[in-house]
Amino acid sequence: MLKLFRIFASAKGTNPWLVLSCLVLASVAEILSLSAMLPALLAVSGEQSDLPPAFSTVINATLAVTRLPATIGGFTIAVVLMLILRSLLLGAAMTYAGFAIANVSTRIREDLLNAMFDTKWRYFVDHRAGRIANTISVDATRAGNAYIESAKFVAATVQAISYLAIAMMASFKFALAGVVAGIIIVAGLGKLIAVSRRAGKRQTHSTSQLVTIVADALNNIKPIKSMARTVPFIAMFGSNLEALNRSIKLQVLSSQGLDRGNDILISLLIGGSFFLAVGVWEITLASVTVLGIVAFQSISVVRRMQKFLQRGAELEASYYAVHEMSAKLVSEAERAGGATDISLNDNCTFDSVTFAHQDRPTVENISLCIPSGKVTVLQGPSGAGKTTIVDLLLGLHEPSSGDITVDGRSLQKMSLKAWRSNIGYVPQELSLLHASLRDNIALGNTELSDEDIFEALRLADASDFVATLPEGLDSNAGEMGGRLSGGQRQRIALARALVGRPKLLILDEVTSALDPETEASICRNALSLAGEFTIIAITHRPAWSRIADRLYKIENGSATSVKLPAGRGRKKRRQAL
Repeated sequence: MLKLFRIFASAKGTNPWLVLSCLVLASVAEILSLSAMLPALLAVSGEQSDLPPAFSTVINATLAVTRLPATIGGFTIAVVLMLILRSLLLGAAMTYAGFAIANVSTRIREDLLNAMFDTKWRYFVDHRAGRIANTISVDATRAGNAYIESAKFVAATVQAISYLAIAMMASFKFALAGVVAGIIIVAGLGKLIAVSRRAGKRQTHSTSQLVTIVADALNNIKPIKSMARTVPFIAMFGSNLEALNRSIKLQVLSSQGLDRGNDILISLLIGGSFFLAVGVWEITLASVTVLGIVAFQSISVVRRMQKFLQRGAELEASYYAVHEMSAKLVSEAERAGGATDISLNDNCTFDSVTFAHQDRPTVENISLCIPSGKVTVLQGPSGAGKTTIVDLLLGLHEPSSGDITVDGRSLQKMSLKAWRSNIGYVPQELSLLHASLRDNIALGNTELSDEDIFEALRLADASDFVATLPEGLDSNAGEMGGRLSGGQRQRIALARALVGRPKLLILDEVTSALDPETEASICRNALSLAGEFTIIAITHRPAWSRIADRLYKIENGSATSVKLPAGRGRKKRRQAL
């Protein structure tokens, strides 16, 4: 119960005090309407019984403010006006709360996305991406629904308090009996709420696991289908599907148990309350009528409270799972701050750099120099540490020892975002968006014009093939770029890296899966870009050594400079391809 109040009070993008104010005012209007009903009933029934002092005070104040006569007509108008006011205020509060769902879900997703892109690279290496995707999509939606259920629960709680106040004004004994009845209902059905909470947690966990496995399956769909591994792979889903099935069934059972249990308990309480009011306490008919209305409304409110509490208990696990994920990402955030005036006029250097992953050195005591405006090739077998060197230069990893400098300034003293904005990067694991070529190159940067994109295509030697496509830049690349050939994907990825006019261009094994002719074409293109860009090519293929201005052999995490023949001008290097 307290968790729902915390969700209502703490959800970002909402104003709980505005909602609560409308609810309180609506409850006051309800008290006034039912207070005005009692003297009207007394007048109709002919009873001369004195009104309780509290009712008299409220009625006199209401009539004084509204300037209505103390007649049946006046009381009736007061009842109607107060009920209309109550309905409008309650509607305003719940409409605002309903609209707030979008704000809650949006703010949650914004916080998650910002935290995700600020998180250290190590987190993505050690955790499954599908877990984050599930949190942003499924859990964020359920978190928004948890907020609206909490708002409904708070509204019902305020209403319940207002009915208790009315009952106390009419009969303290009846009000006390109502409190006892409410406690019996809550206590009697509390176990079912706990069952719903456990089922909600299980559903959140099972759904997260399922989405994560589906994401992995889609990333590996081609080899799975190609090798007829679908049956054993689907079997991996079995336990998650069964767990999800059980949690949903448990939620259904607890929901039905709550509804039927409410019906039974409320039936018993209605009979008992009527017997006590008329047979034992001998309350007047008019008072019994008003109290009957109060009791009926109170019962309805209690039922709604139980329903909102149960639904909120099912959803609260997702709400807190989202915030736990966000907090975890924030705790793994990259360092912020540093110099933003970035230059690359001289070189990038590694000075005795060592990096260890899980206490195992990946690169050890590496020293190398990457001159500005030249082609530097890092060559060596797979697993030698080439990509780790680039990840260190990108700031995705931090050296265990040693230092990396850019124009003599330590990378540790530079703003990572500012540094990366000067980098064009073509990764080894090439994957394009299932979107247009324009979107694949711009990556959401609305400041880039088509002219900028066409210039990047020209530099990437991709403008000719894009021009032959019927839809040009609007052509869809397909899932992971599947509608394009390997060479075309590489050129689009290169254009994406070049469109921001970077100072440093990093090519990580970009020709590892290409035929020699396509590889030679891309090497010639890279050579033509040298001078305008500083280029680092990571590869194990020999073709790149023919265009290198500087060549390093990377083996077993160590770097060795290879002396290149003299007189290797750009023309001769191009001819060597």
